Amino acid sequence: MRKQKTRNNSTESSTQIEDLTLDICVLMSGSGTSDESTCKAYRSMSFDLMTRMISNDKYRLALDNRNKIETQYREKLNPQTYGHHFVRQMASMGKTFIVPYTDINRGTRVKLEGRGFTRNNEDYKFVVVATATHSKKLITHEHHFFAVEGILSDIGIAVVLPNRA
Repeated sequence: MRKQKTRNNSTESSTQIEDLTLDICVLMSGSGTSDESTCKAYRSMSFDLMTRMISNDKYRLALDNRNKIETQYREKLNPQTYGHHFVRQMASMGKTFIVPYTDINRGTRVKLEGRGFTRNNEDYKFVVVATATHSKKLITHEHHFFAVEGILSDIGIAVVLPNRA
């Protein structure tokens, strides 16, 4: 928790900033653009999280220094969607957090590869970015992330539904 100076020079605790890694489906379902019934079922909670992140200074959107997450967002989100607006708004407000894109440890990587999360898998990049954040939270509602939740928790990553972030 960071300390903040007040007018009388005393210190008080401020809200801890959370840098969140948002799976693309959260942005797609929050925008109402996904054809997948799973994403449609989570539309309200995803939209609410995105709105909360814009309006509350405690949240930052995690991106990586190799632009893998940003590229994924750009390729999957139509510029007319709320998800696209959300990413641009977070960036313009200075509420993005750039982390280094570095591979995860070999033991964990091998376990994930055995479950279909290879380095070429588009979901793998969200795991890599989540490992580099301070909060280590991967926000998603995709079942395949929850299927490897035990492996991810071994490296400190919490897989979290949008309404629990």
